[in-house]
Amino acid sequence: MGSVLAVLVLLFTGPAVSAMAQEESQIARATIAAQASASTLLTTPANFEVDAMGLAEALRLLQQTSGVSLIFSESLLPDDHMVVCDCGDVSVETALDRILAGTDLRYAELRSHIVIEPREARGPAPLPEEVTGGIEGTIVDAQDSRPLAGVQVEVVGQNRATLSGADGRYTLADLPAGPHQLRIQRLGYATITRSVTVATGEIQVVDIRMDPTALSLAEVVVTVTGQELRRSVANAVGTVGSAEVERAAVTNVQDLLSGRMSGVTVLGNSGQAGAGGQIQLRGVNSLTQGNEPIIYVDGVRVFNGRTATSVAGRQYLSPFNDIDPSDIERIEVVKGPAATTLYGTEASGGVIQIFTKRGREGPAEWSAEITGGFNSMGAIGPSSDPTGLFLKDCQGVFESGVGQRFEDPTCPSRGSWTGLGSIQRYALSVRGSEGSVSYYVSGNMSRERGVLPTGGNDDAGIRANIDFQPAERLNISVNSSLVKRTVEWYPDGLSANGTLLNISRGARSNFTGGTGCSEPDVLCLQNAEIFNTDSYTDTHHYIIGGTATLRPFDGFTSRLAVGYDFTSADISTIIPFGHVRVSDGQYWQTLWERALLSVDLINSYTFSFGDSFTSTTTFGGQLFDRRSQSTDLQASDFGGPGTPTLTSGALRSISAARDTRVINAGFLLQEQIAWQDRVFLTAGVRVDGNSAFGTDFGLQAYPKTSLSWVVSEESFWPEALNSEVKLRGAFGESGKAPGAFDAVRTWNPIAAEDGQAAFTPSQLGNPDLGPERTRELEVGFEATAFDGRVDVDYSYYRQRTSDALIPVNSPPSQGFSAAQLENVGEIFNSGHELMVGATLLRRGDFEFAGRLRYTSMYNEAVDLGGQVITITTNARTFVREGNPVPSYIGRRVTNPDEFADPIFEEDAYLGSPFPNRIISPSASVRYGDWLTVEALGEFQRGASLLNAVAHVNAWQSGWRPCFDVQDKLRAARDGDASALNDVTAIERARCTITGGNRDFSNWVEASDFFKLRHISATVDLPSDLVPGLNRTSVMFAARNLFRSTNYTGTDPESADQRESTFSRRDYYVIPAPRTFTVTIRTRF
Repeated sequence: MGSVLAVLVLLFTGPAVSAMAQEESQIARATIAAQASASTLLTTPANFEVDAMGLAEALRLLQQTSGVSLIFSESLLPDDHMVVCDCGDVSVETALDRILAGTDLRYAELRSHIVIEPREARGPAPLPEEVTGGIEGTIVDAQDSRPLAGVQVEVVGQNRATLSGADGRYTLADLPAGPHQLRIQRLGYATITRSVTVATGEIQVVDIRMDPTALSLAEVVVTVTGQELRRSVANAVGTVGSAEVERAAVTNVQDLLSGRMSGVTVLGNSGQAGAGGQIQLRGVNSLTQGNEPIIYVDGVRVFNGRTATSVAGRQYLSPFNDIDPSDIERIEVVKGPAATTLYGTEASGGVIQIFTKRGREGPAEWSAEITGGFNSMGAIGPSSDPTGLFLKDCQGVFESGVGQRFEDPTCPSRGSWTGLGSIQRYALSVRGSEGSVSYYVSGNMSRERGVLPTGGNDDAGIRANIDFQPAERLNISVNSSLVKRTVEWYPDGLSANGTLLNISRGARSNFTGGTGCSEPDVLCLQNAEIFNTDSYTDTHHYIIGGTATLRPFDGFTSRLAVGYDFTSADISTIIPFGHVRVSDGQYWQTLWERALLSVDLINSYTFSFGDSFTSTTTFGGQLFDRRSQSTDLQASDFGGPGTPTLTSGALRSISAARDTRVINAGFLLQEQIAWQDRVFLTAGVRVDGNSAFGTDFGLQAYPKTSLSWVVSEESFWPEALNSEVKLRGAFGESGKAPGAFDAVRTWNPIAAEDGQAAFTPSQLGNPDLGPERTRELEVGFEATAFDGRVDVDYSYYRQRTSDALIPVNSPPSQGFSAAQLENVGEIFNSGHELMVGATLLRRGDFEFAGRLRYTSMYNEAVDLGGQVITITTNARTFVREGNPVPSYIGRRVTNPDEFADPIFEEDAYLGSPFPNRIISPSASVRYGDWLTVEALGEFQRGASLLNAVAHVNAWQSGWRPCFDVQDKLRAARDGDASALNDVTAIERARCTITGGNRDFSNWVEASDFFKLRHISATVDLPSDLVPGLNRTSVMFAARNLFRSTNYTGTDPESADQRESTFSRRDYYVIPAPRTFTVTIRTRF
């Protein structure tokens, strides 16, 4: 397994910048005084110079240059106050003293914000006590019940307003008795209006739960250069917050991304607990180097691939899924080369950034989570098969399509091979601060059983995130996590011992020769022996990293991040001695390791010039050192029963051994010019070198440029819309490096005459080999309107991958048998991404909101040098010019609906394995402060899937939809031609009884589907129900509850991954089950 180098590393923690502009403000003096005594934000360098600028604009500029959040209300600022301040080398405190001089305003620090308000509360003269009352309450985030500070609460028409304090509480006193309208506002949250009747001499309690808006231009996002306000970012950035994580009822990050962002394709491959899926951002742009996005966790780059596949399970694990969802604060996704240029080589597939929870100011707060539930198999196979491919009904005597009667006495007593698989999950965490140190520490464990007699996932993990400030200008954060996982696989997919392969074939199962059947003349099966196999994947995953952020002088920030990610896996399959099919036993083992060391140094300098301009220059470098090791071992023919070892087999072999190291290093430079904090022009370049490049290739440069314009802040924009609108456009390039040995000349070792060592030529080598380059243009806009009740995010992109790495065969005369990668290909992609959200109804305590995400993608192999590239022959998956990458290509029936013999077109395009349209609707209903119901669905359109289950079972007279057709084909063969009068050409091709007419191509089917990904109902219990608990909720959830499709195989997302992870075919893979859970969460 190797040892892990404990690297103290440093993680990015710069100040969270958020602009908070409110309509009116007044805050409790006692709260301000208490917070002011512990001031730290006021000492931050201002980096601020202005000359004759309006007060509101000057305060917004100060936020940007200092990174400090200011809360103020423009309506309370004097209109005629002009600011002149040479504050480039002073603190925020000194800058505010100068800016506010001559006004009736004051400032004070409130937790992570600085509040600016009138020195005296504004309002009408107090009314007599006998005709007044008041309103008070607490304001919290509706998603996680966190108290919200700095929320403006205004009494409409009364010229009265206040801000909520650090504990979320607010008070409005001396209000006239009678009805009033409250308007509650905070940037980043939907505005709320409440009707309240104030009674004479009484205080009305009005507690508020505020919903975050999906889009806020004040939101902070993280790029390779550091934290930036969303308003300045000219690329689409998808986000998922912690509240969405809680209500999604998912077990891994892969499921969390499914259906929640436009431009993201997630395909689950299998129903095996713990199995990984496929994630693509904006489709396929590489033929040979993978399309996985690169992944960062808390600023540390981690391995973004997959483990080796299990021999029996024929699936892999994704280390990406080792991050426990309960630890996640948010996820950010940038989807194209125009956004990922500065991430350099390997970033053309996009970037996923995961940020885990961190400490908070204040005393320790504990959170506990307990989940219980079960998995249950849903519909499987064609609707005309009531047995569910004999998985759901296996008891009794059945008959094949040719009249062969069979029975399986080993069928479980419940009459089904599937049952309920239990689910248990536990999580405990604590977060808080002690002095200048804040912390988040968590632990979790889970146990999930599948729906078959064997199979399941067990994992446990711990995490510790620590932030501290050892010096005034130095911040340090350290992050570490450890996850141990064990997956038990049941035999699956295209395996002679596979579960579905044998059970679904009925009389053609490989497990015959059973005893105990009810009738003497039936074929007796013993499929229970399928599960007499031990197959496990055991993994250990360590991540340690951190960031040191230093501000040596005003305006300059330097950030050093170092990270180490290590994953090891022991993947084994044991068929024991005495097995029904393999009596002497077999043993396969793969020892697999991946390690990634990353070093990241980024520096930036920000200064203002002129009256309206701000410059931010960023420069730095990155180093990635990636090591991979794996060894495949095999043994067979054990001498007797017992627990075997590799050395107890009579035949032993090392079938493969791999040990590679790839180093990528690069430097970057970026300049951003901001005008009046609403127009942002950015240009940059990344230059990389990679050890996998050819020796004569040299360095690779990737340029970028972008423009972001917050047009809603222009004077011509209609104020009636109460909106924020940003227009954006970006152009950029990023790459994908070749593999470790793709550029070098290689030879294969062989045994020559008399066993002497020898070798043969293999790969020619290419000293000029370089990375693929993907160039992208992206344009779009983001908008919110009507107090955050409507939000829209749209993007259009065009990508072109040039110098695509294509395998080219050498002339035989050169003597090299293996194809050599060359930079000769070209791939084109384009697409539209749209997200529309709206609060459709808000009446009293009832609220109904909806969201729609739409993705369309176009993909084409433009230039392959005239060749057709084979991905998997039996899966009929190839890459051909003019078709999507990849494509099903084979024999097509040109007259599918005619009542005639099929007419075939050879080498025809049959479809693409990946969808080109994804539509994800979601809806939420909230009633009062105690009930939230959510649902998420997903349509995938435009994909096809090779139904290999039907292809093989039909030939073996075991595919029920073919029974009637095959009877008619046999009748026609025997001389009754009229038997085929009502049999279509496609039915004759698929259900053929003539060996020469069989072809996998006949079973490439459209795999369009709709799935209800999840539905949940969360009940928030009263806070005083249990003394000592701050918040307790109970969530009832279900996943994969409903599916609609015309696809006739096991499931339109199923795919055997043993032979290829790029091609897809439904080859006896058990699909994902339905999941039902109940989760209790509490804080104390």
